[in-house]
Amino acid sequence: MGGALSERDAGYITDVEYTGDFFPHLAPARLAYVAAINGYRPPPLDARFTWCELGCGQGVTSLLLAATHPAGEFHACDFNAAHIEQAKALRRAGGVGNVRFLAKSFGEMLDEDLPPFDFIVMHGVYSWVPEAARGEIRELVRRRLKAGGLLMVSYNAMPGWAHLQPIRRMMRTHAESLPGSSLDRARAAFAYVDCLARNRAGYFATLPAAAEHLKRMAAHDIRYVAHEYLTPHGDPFWFDEVASAMDAAGLAFAGSMTPADNYPELMMPEAFRSLVESAPTRAALEAHRDVVLNTSFRQDLYAAQATAPLNPEIGLEALAATAFCLANLPESLPLKRTQGWLQFDLTDQAAAVRAIHARLAGGPASAVELHAAARTGSEDETAFLIQQLVVSGHLAPCPPVHAPAGWMQLNSALMESGICEQRQQVPLACPLTGSATYIEVVSAAAIEAATRVGDGAAAGREVLARLRGHGHPVNRIAPSGARRPATDNEVIEHVAAVWRGLQDPANPDRRRLRLFGVLP
Repeated sequence: MGGALSERDAGYITDVEYTGDFFPHLAPARLAYVAAINGYRPPPLDARFTWCELGCGQGVTSLLLAATHPAGEFHACDFNAAHIEQAKALRRAGGVGNVRFLAKSFGEMLDEDLPPFDFIVMHGVYSWVPEAARGEIRELVRRRLKAGGLLMVSYNAMPGWAHLQPIRRMMRTHAESLPGSSLDRARAAFAYVDCLARNRAGYFATLPAAAEHLKRMAAHDIRYVAHEYLTPHGDPFWFDEVASAMDAAGLAFAGSMTPADNYPELMMPEAFRSLVESAPTRAALEAHRDVVLNTSFRQDLYAAQATAPLNPEIGLEALAATAFCLANLPESLPLKRTQGWLQFDLTDQAAAVRAIHARLAGGPASAVELHAAARTGSEDETAFLIQQLVVSGHLAPCPPVHAPAGWMQLNSALMESGICEQRQQVPLACPLTGSATYIEVVSAAAIEAATRVGDGAAAGREVLARLRGHGHPVNRIAPSGARRPATDNEVIEHVAAVWRGLQDPANPDRRRLRLFGVLP
């Protein structure tokens, strides 16, 4: 099927596979945590739970979450049959047994034999399909999401997409008459708008932000550009439009997947805080925030529960659904940090923070266990400190039941796929965090070899043969930033150096990989 026919008949591009990325905000523990801090009761993660991804692409996120959540039953669908075949191949190679992939449209999923779900998630899809498909999504959610369950929907948002719509229109109009695949037309369409911007066409001269956006586009995988800018349906939405549609499906807004965005005092710069005080509802707060920040993409959580009160009191018991883990090595987590307009200063709680770091250096712990370690006094103080540490990037929520630490078969499959597809980075499953971490593909191959090969030079030769066999480029970067192809000896020595580092208990990379459970 040709690109133009697939776009117009199916309403979606099917001749170009979407990028195989991992999206951490789809992880069950993150969903549960955001629900909890907004006053909703999340589904339990310490027993069997069900999770479904709509529009899963190549299934990378579903696979990584299934591998790191042995208590979960995972389902994922995508209209693009090539995506599902790739997902199934990775599932076989990775030995993941608790995920089911379906080459189905959302309408076909309505008739599929499916269990009721604790979690339903989708990344970006809501903007990329026609209204009829969005209606099928909402009906599927209405039928299959359990009472008390959680839905995560991310989408292109207004007003931040207002100045980007002309770019998309220009690219689609230019691409319509071009021959070739959607990938070919995406390259040509981007070159067209880039030429307009470089020569200061009136639109780009008037809106410098649009020209800056093209620079960011240039860094994206061209497959993403094809799906985002050439699909016939790329609708941005105001928050209240999506919230109203979800309300009609029986769902209440349960928070933003960006932790800081769930606290009114952190939502926007200080100059606009009076808007926070005057907003009567969470919906009004979200509307203010989107205009102040010119939001272009939202990651929103909804719950099949009654609407929770604004600014709920959150105690330790509310945080019981998840465990917590360190987001990095303790020495890499500063007590003072600036993040945009947000400034974090935990120096007055340094003793409690470092005590929590020390407890979590040995592995994930519950909120109650962190309270015992922190010795802050009241449980409410500890609950507040935990939330501060999540917002400031010290901690991350993780599942209370996790897979055993150690290199996973799925990581070998993802690493091999990354080499074959000549990717620069691959996501690796992190059993203790219930998530994944991206690692440069040559280093990932070196880590995998270190789990099997007892000699650094031998590990280097094995990785070299694998890289050269698939034609994967390996470059050496000079201090000046100049690149040149690495020699065979340089590749072998690099891998051997990684191998040696992983034998040293004090090596930061080894400690970080063990902290996340990538290594035992």
